[in-house]
Amino acid sequence: MSSSSPLSCRQVEAQDSSEALKLAHGQGIKPAVMAKVQVLNEAIKEIGMGRFQYELFFTAGFGWFADNIWLQGISILNPSIGNEFRGQPGVGNISLALYAGLILGATFWGCSCDIVGRKIAWNCTLVIGGIFGIAAGAAPNFIALCALIAMIGFGVGGNLPVDGTLFLEFIPGSHQYLLTLLSVWWAIGQVVGSLIAWAFLAKYGCDTPPAGEFCSRSSNSGWRYTFYTLGAMMIVLWVGRFFLLPVYESPKFLASIGRDQEAVDTIHLIAKRNGKVSSLTLDDLRSAAEPYLDPEHQHRYEETKSAPGTKMSSWQLFRHSFDDLSFDHVKALFCTPRLAWSTSLVIFIYASIGLAYPLFNQFLGAYLSAKNANLGEDSLDSTYSAFTYQAACGVPGSILAAILVEWGRGGRKVAMAFFTVAAGIFLFGLTQAKTKAQINVLTCFAALCENAFYGVLYGYAPEVFPTPSRGTGDALAAASNRITGLFAPVIAVYGTASVEGPVYASASIFVVTGLVMLLLPIETRGRTAL
Repeated sequence: MSSSSPLSCRQVEAQDSSEALKLAHGQGIKPAVMAKVQVLNEAIKEIGMGRFQYELFFTAGFGWFADNIWLQGISILNPSIGNEFRGQPGVGNISLALYAGLILGATFWGCSCDIVGRKIAWNCTLVIGGIFGIAAGAAPNFIALCALIAMIGFGVGGNLPVDGTLFLEFIPGSHQYLLTLLSVWWAIGQVVGSLIAWAFLAKYGCDTPPAGEFCSRSSNSGWRYTFYTLGAMMIVLWVGRFFLLPVYESPKFLASIGRDQEAVDTIHLIAKRNGKVSSLTLDDLRSAAEPYLDPEHQHRYEETKSAPGTKMSSWQLFRHSFDDLSFDHVKALFCTPRLAWSTSLVIFIYASIGLAYPLFNQFLGAYLSAKNANLGEDSLDSTYSAFTYQAACGVPGSILAAILVEWGRGGRKVAMAFFTVAAGIFLFGLTQAKTKAQINVLTCFAALCENAFYGVLYGYAPEVFPTPSRGTGDALAAASNRITGLFAPVIAVYGTASVEGPVYASASIFVVTGLVMLLLPIETRGRTAL
């Protein structure tokens, strides 16, 4: 194992009891890596928040935008697709294909970014979603459509674990609250997905036909136009990322795999983009790490002190990084009792939220249709206008969450617990709504709280995971979120007797999960992520 790999449990126990080593022990990082990351944190603090980081806020937001625009879009399109492919097994559960892809994408891209770097995943996820999104619009049959949707999920699934990781590793500790604010892009994606699907389905959609009949392709092209539009949008966002606002590889990742010269070079490139000058040198990193190196690694450092940095291409890094592939990144997340408890709770919270959120949101269309029908408002416009109101309310939720995580003594844990419990309470209230106004108000407040706790949670997890295993930790959490999401359609369709059932189940899970959040042992407010 190289000096840059995560700290194994046996190696941790062998260290002495100095404060620095205790901190490294608690974080599951080798002391030499921790020392270098702390130097890089100071270098980023010296540069400050500037043009590069603000541009990164937008390009990282593209990934959040893409994640929810597909979740929302496919949820809305599901009934229309079913009208065309009636009689196909499982046609009502087409979201299963998306979730299967999301699970593979979250796991593959999240874990690989700790091995080959963050930049490769960053540059691939959007274009994969775009290409297969356009292809899905031309799907000749239901099986092909499911396969293409799964590939959309594979690309899109890497966005949240990778984008949050990369963004966190470039911003100063004083601005880590912006990681929570990134969720505003998630809400915007939901709004845009609702509006695009609504526009195409209203004009080119086919009303639900009688039993035994189906809509023809020519009379039901709205869902295909939506796929074409969303796919093209992903390509445009990828062009913005790849060509207009390119990103550098994370200096913390480079330092964690021993590529110190490239880490220093990246810091100077960031400073230049921000119109600043950095005082960081290669000797600063090496001097910080040397006291913690064993004789073998000390000798290796001495040999390379006078050697010029050798840069590798992305393909070379991809090939050579798999030489050290092992479960060290996973083991590091469970290395101490405190870290194991924290990691386990984070995964549990992601999993429970992953079940509760789609139980309500993926079947919101059917729920709103049933509610509105009981009130004599069964038009398409009535249903999708409620969809859009609900989606738009998520935007202020992200802003409010970003404020609360830095306010008062509560910090991240109390903020996300508050919003999660509140979301459950509003959903319980929704089941008792008697008027259209009450339905719209309660769905809006529920959406505000849902987007807020998602923003805090997806900001908290990267902060609590250490740099060498951050992508892996995010991947495990995101994968658990998607895996439980697979069960939502099954529970909603076969496990409940009424349209209110999924809402009750979702509300109950939110309340319980919010209380569990208070048991998290680590508060990251005011602490610069390692």
